Amino acid sequence: MISHEYTNKMREKFRFSINYTCMDETIHDRIGALVQEYGDGKNTVFANKIGISEGNIRGYIKGIMPKADVLEKIVRTLDVNAMWLLTGIGHMRVSNLDINAPVLVSDNDRLAPILQQFDVFIQKKDAQIVQQAEEIGRLKERVSQLERGKGKNASDVPTSGVANVG
Repeated sequence: MISHEYTNKMREKFRFSINYTCMDETIHDRIGALVQEYGDGKNTVFANKIGISEGNIRGYIKGIMPKADVLEKIVRTLDVNAMWLLTGIGHMRVSNLDINAPVLVSDNDRLAPILQQFDVFIQKKDAQIVQQAEEIGRLKERVSQLERGKGKNASDVPTSGVANVG
């Protein structure tokens, strides 16, 4: 189980801001901008559109980190660019994107440290996946050994001395 302290540490590690001209600083600011755009400035209207409580929206604007399922609801329900919502990079609306235009990253110097932070996180997850795969392999082998050692299935047991309960 992941500790509360570790979770907060990881959140702080992945909270980042880039001085990007069209970017709101935090995800909280971007959610506030979405309330203005899609809810006419009213948390209740916005919350109803995406199917969550007004109190949750208020909390997200004040600094509570939204969960992934809420972010997914925002992106799927509204015309919102997921990249913009998560990072502030790009346009707010998906409809403002030109899908035929090449994606240009002009601020490589500012973007590289952000991507490096994700590399560390990905490496930890990869190590965890390898560890879990090894354990799954050991468990499969143990199950196989137990099945071979038992030699009989439950259906092979003679029923002559077994009480009939049904």
